[in-house]
Order: sequence, then C-alpha cells, then structure tokens
Amino acid sequence: MFRFLVIFAAFLHQCILMAQKPVPAPATKSETMILLKVGGGFYKSAGILGQRYPHFAGIPVAAYLKTSSNLTFGIDFMNFLGSKVNTTGLLQGINGSSGNVLDQNGFPTVIRYYMRGYTLTGTAGKLFKVNNKNPQLKLQTQFGLGFMQHKTRMQLDAGRSPQVEGEYQEGYDRLTNGLQLTQTLRLHYVNTETLSVFAGVDLSQGFTRNQRNWDYGFGNREPGRRLDTYFGISAGILIPITLRSSTREPGYM
Repeated sequence: MFRFLVIFAAFLHQCILMAQKPVPAPATKSETMILLKVGGGFYKSAGILGQRYPHFAGIPVAAYLKTSSNLTFGIDFMNFLGSKVNTTGLLQGINGSSGNVLDQNGFPTVIRYYMRGYTLTGTAGKLFKVNNKNPQLKLQTQFGLGFMQHKTRMQLDAGRSPQVEGEYQEGYDRLTNGLQLTQTLRLHYVNTETLSVFAGVDLSQGFTRNQRNWDYGFGNREPGRRLDTYFGISAGILIPITLRSSTREPGYM
C-alpha cells in the first residue's frame, strides 16, 4: 500500500506541474466533449465488507459526456481485484481436525482465495476551475448510483477436491450484490496537445444482500441486508474527444 501511495503522490504532483503552462486561447467558452477514462486504484474496506476483504485494487474505466457548462454525465465500471480474504469459518465442517481440506487422496488441498466482483454506476458531476492561471486543471465533484457485486473465488487443482468444486463452490463463495452509491472528488488535467490525466479520492456505500440460499461453511443463510463501504484513491489517463468546436476555453479542448 505504501508503494501505491508514493506512486499516487508522484502522479498527482506531475499533474500539478503540467498545469503550470496553460495553453493560450482567445476566449473562454468550454466545449462539449466525450471523456474516456482508464486507470488504477487502491481501496480500503470498512464495516462488514472490511471484515471479509480488508483491502483490494481496482481498474476503473468510464465514459463521460462533458457539456459546455462543465456538467458531466457518464457510466463508470470497475472490477475488484483482491488477494486478501478473511477465510475464518469459510470451510467450516469440511476442513477436518488439522484445519485443512483433504483431497481424494488424503493430502491437504492447496486453496488460494481472491476477492472478485465489479461495480457499474451511472454518474453526474460538475467541473470547477482551480484557478484562472491553470485552465487545464479542474476539480470534479461526482455522484453515482449503480450496482455492486462481490464474492470469494477459490483457486485449486481441478478434479482433486470435489467437495469444493463445481456447484459446491457456490456454497462457499458468499456471492453478494445490491444497490451502490458513490461520491468522488477528482483533479482533471485535460489538454489535447499533451497528456490528459486524472487523480482523485473515491467513496462508496453498497446496500447489498447475500444471494446464496445457504452458506455451507457456517451452516446457515446470512440474514438481512448489509452495508458494504470502501474508500480509496485512483489515478489514470483521460482521452478527450471533442464533439462540438466553438470558442474554446484555454486547455480544455
């Protein structure tokens, strides 16, 4: 995590340095454009989600319409890529006195656990000038409403441990999904003459429910709804596509 924070800080510093040299233009009206986004992020979970998956990485991609009044409307997608999973009680009942699941030959089964899932969100936001000297650099506030899904994926040698393979694995994966709300604060540097980038802070709240009828490990069905929350940082590149040429705002082309 420390290495990611160092990279993020360096990336944010570079964004600010790039904005020190504004591109001159004769007028101030912003253009309508499509902004395509792809990047990476690191997220810390909280609450019930944090008890299961303490942290994870993600690859956010998005497409936005930016209007001439600097409003943004778009679709965000992000997949979950986590390798830290709390497996306490996950295979309870089949892990034996040794704590290991035995394969059909009586040897311990090597199982690797991963967090997998995704979010799909519709968003609306607004871009604000940071200062008049750096018109390429803007601050975006954004809110979203969408869908979240996550589960535990088990990776093991196929054909050796039938008790946790195929349909049986669904009894242990804790598949969970539901409504999601998001809030984002992000810096944009958009300049078609050089490189366009973004960096920001993301928050999310998921109002989810376990989708499996029975949890084989705990011998019950997880009751009620959950509140799955996470927060983190993300950064990446932007690809601006101008839809309507008009009197331009410096650097936001």
